Amino acid sequence: MKKTTLSITILILLSIISCKKNDRTISNLTEQQNVFKEFWDIYDKHYPLFHRKNINWQSSYNTYYNQITTNTTDDQLFEIFNTIMTKVIKDGHTDIIYNNNRESIYMPSFNENVFTMVKNNTASKVNIVPSSANNPYISYGTLVSNSNIGYINSKSFEPINENESEFNNFKVIVDEALTALQGKVGIILDIRTNGGGQPHYAYYLAGRFLTTSTPIELIRQRIKTTTGSGVEALGNWATEFFEGYQDLRAEGGYIAGIFPELNTINKSGNFQFTNKVALLTSNGTASAAEHFTAALKTQNHVITIGDKTFGIFAGSDILTLTNGNKKWKTRVSTHDVEVIYNGSFQSFEGIGITPDSLLIPSSTQISAGEDIHLISAINYIN
Repeated sequence: MKKTTLSITILILLSIISCKKNDRTISNLTEQQNVFKEFWDIYDKHYPLFHRKNINWQSSYNTYYNQITTNTTDDQLFEIFNTIMTKVIKDGHTDIIYNNNRESIYMPSFNENVFTMVKNNTASKVNIVPSSANNPYISYGTLVSNSNIGYINSKSFEPINENESEFNNFKVIVDEALTALQGKVGIILDIRTNGGGQPHYAYYLAGRFLTTSTPIELIRQRIKTTTGSGVEALGNWATEFFEGYQDLRAEGGYIAGIFPELNTINKSGNFQFTNKVALLTSNGTASAAEHFTAALKTQNHVITIGDKTFGIFAGSDILTLTNGNKKWKTRVSTHDVEVIYNGSFQSFEGIGITPDSLLIPSSTQISAGEDIHLISAINYIN
């Protein structure tokens, strides 16, 4: 597809931005200094979340570039990047990779009790249909204590293969589960360990629970149109397709593409489940699974239970730096995303979505074999 005139204009403006900022001349600099400068420039041009995280990117440059000397090694540079990733940017969609075997990425402090409870106690509470047990996307069945309550464990929205036939396979799996549970008084949807994947996978599953035929505008997204840390560096909320800024360092050759079809969600499948739904979330609910959470939060028959979600909503791109003999890669978030929540668009980047019923299990409850999220879900459905 061709870029719009506005998109081309933006691209031209970005390409002629002065390269003198921070004295980015590459002569007489060490390899490590040039790697840092290129890394910093990429984020200055494309990272749209500085204003969400109250980061002054120029100040970060001044602080960390001055730590690089003529004797700085790659390992020492990696540690500088690690500090930036884990202490400054703190974005689970953003990382730095060295030599394809060392990665620095931010992971917040998760509540270990929640994950211990899910790992040790949940399986004994549900009867999973054997044919779905090893499915990479969805396992389903009913509760041991009440066979009139259905259970779906949505494990991942990340496709095993990147092709249309795999998406069709996912839809078949979803439809099979919903058909089997169609007559239940309620369904417990468990996405506590769903780390995300592709939005259209999440949207298809969510569409099986929508009660309105009118498309729901679920998100809005925007990208940077100039350098800097402030919100003024971002463009308007995008409504048209944009292939992205051309950059040969990026996988696919473009960075920060806009896909408006991801803004809305619709009904999917042959019917919708409109009885009570309890959605279980945790810190392990991330990315596309958080879009899924936001989608179900628009429905009156759905309640969310558990712990707050991870807090990463942006799309991202991977770039191989030209400096450093292609030893360095960075994945960078490129979209500022707001989701509809209680009737208005809001950002939960770095925050996460808090459930309607926030429940953290105690060590005593875990030792007793309880899953307090399931108990709360059963109480809601009954």
